[in-house]
Amino acid sequence: MLESFEINNFRLFQHLEIGRLGRVNLVVGKNNAGKSTFLEAVQLYASNASPTVLLDLLESRQENWFSEAQPQSQNSLGNSVRHLFFGHRLPKIEEDGISIGEISSNMKFHISAAAYQRNNNDEGRLKKISISDLQLEEDISNIEFFLVVKEGERTRRLFSLEKDEKDIRRRSRLFYERQEPEFKYIWQIVSTENMPNRKLAALWDLTNLTNLESEVISALGLIDDRVSGVAFVEDISRGRVGENRISLVKIKGIDEPLPLKSMGDGMTRLFHIVVALVNARNGLLLIDEFENGLHWSVQPKVWDIIFQLSEKLNVQVFATTHSRDCIKGFDQIWNKYPTLGTFFRLDAKGDFIKAIEYTSETLTDAIDMDVEVR
Repeated sequence: MLESFEINNFRLFQHLEIGRLGRVNLVVGKNNAGKSTFLEAVQLYASNASPTVLLDLLESRQENWFSEAQPQSQNSLGNSVRHLFFGHRLPKIEEDGISIGEISSNMKFHISAAAYQRNNNDEGRLKKISISDLQLEEDISNIEFFLVVKEGERTRRLFSLEKDEKDIRRRSRLFYERQEPEFKYIWQIVSTENMPNRKLAALWDLTNLTNLESEVISALGLIDDRVSGVAFVEDISRGRVGENRISLVKIKGIDEPLPLKSMGDGMTRLFHIVVALVNARNGLLLIDEFENGLHWSVQPKVWDIIFQLSEKLNVQVFATTHSRDCIKGFDQIWNKYPTLGTFFRLDAKGDFIKAIEYTSETLTDAIDMDVEVR
């Protein structure tokens, strides 16, 4: 479990420190204060700077766009990965880039740009030799620029900054077919739009017929206590391969199963959150805009389930919200489990963003006195 977190030069964060993290963590802040960016940083850290995750973060914000009117730059400095760095600028060779990790740890990882010279060794094999910024000033040929990650004494080349995204994804798949990625944590993420249907179906397949299935069905009972079962079936009316499985729920007193989505946004959101939670055992669960689709009256009960299951399954939860009702529900359950939660607000002033931490007592007092904490 992460005890603290520090982020440097990642997106909005020139520098951010979270001194203490708990089992269940709620993050608030105004628009563009960095709530979603914080979740992205945690995801990137959990993945151990996976090239696929890096590209997914860019794609999720449409930062890898190009058009015929404005074709992609062939210059490595124009690579879309620049948007992940503070100021939307790739660092120069040997310049500090992104660093993410626990505050007290010597094993933070550092993502930056590096130059390599292509040379043949004595056996005629092609080798890439790292060169410094000073050497680049000399007349050296066969130079290729890479995005690299350093952790301790170890350096990994992530991908060439001169390759396009399709080629990078293809090479990443080939690499991971040969070697299992060394993730720091297992993680699941529920975005504002929920999980893709294919992923949700795959996670339910892992949950169905296990002792955790009953936990999910019980959670759905918070919204409709007639739910007695869930299944995924193939919908042959849908043409997209891999996206044609839909979720059905069995309702007591109704003979035919009903599509989960017909039960409303709240039921759908709750199903995504709990399925992701039970599949994040010994890892992390990230929830962006927790309150989406959930009525205020049910939110404390959902928080209660999250606090209980996260401790039972050894899951660390990070969630964001804009909702005062969501904060009140969180505070109510945090007081029930006082050692498990943390709450902090991201406060942006110019280019500087600071994390302001609340104790359970100060959060309760702020809510009782109607002080704005969002």
